[in-house]
Amino acid sequence: MEQEFAVPLCLSNAGNTKVGRVWTFSLPSFVTCPGASAWCRQHCYAARFERLRGNCRRAYIRNLALSLEPDRFVADVLKSLPEDAPLVRVHVGGDFYSAEYCASWQGICQARPGTRFWAYTRSWVTAALRPALEQLRSLSNVEVLASLDPQMPPPPESWRTAFIEIDPRASGMPCRHQQGEVDSCLECGYCFRENAGNVVFKVH
Repeated sequence: MEQEFAVPLCLSNAGNTKVGRVWTFSLPSFVTCPGASAWCRQHCYAARFERLRGNCRRAYIRNLALSLEPDRFVADVLKSLPEDAPLVRVHVGGDFYSAEYCASWQGICQARPGTRFWAYTRSWVTAALRPALEQLRSLSNVEVLASLDPQMPPPPESWRTAFIEIDPRASGMPCRHQQGEVDSCLECGYCFRENAGNVVFKVH
């Protein structure tokens, strides 16, 4: 079971057992996931985790409430995030739920050019959000992968894709953590490496 930690404000540098000790940010699942398929909702590991850890669910709800105030949200995240923070995993739980929220993360990432940010999203399937996501993923310090499951159409050709291994279209690097080859995402680095390819995850 991945371990997530309740946070006093927005971000946690405790990470979890998969990601490693990097900064993370999460939102509550489902209500912030406009691109989630029925398959995703059925297999959502974040939702299972939130049911087990009520303190994390409450922290994610506070994060969501804060994110609805864009100026305050950006300021508070930047206040919480050290200028020398090397990595931020956006959305261990939750997703990009609006264009305004995407723009907030664009501002955060631009204000921290020395930090690498990475996220997996199903929100790319929502046409109204794709332009804002394209703006975000165009930043040189950001990697946004299109998360895919067997019920979803293929993403735009230019997008890196995070497949589920049961998808017959799956191709790319098998997740090295799930293969037992590395202890964490931090040790591997593939998903947040610029110009890397697709990744394939086991159902978890």
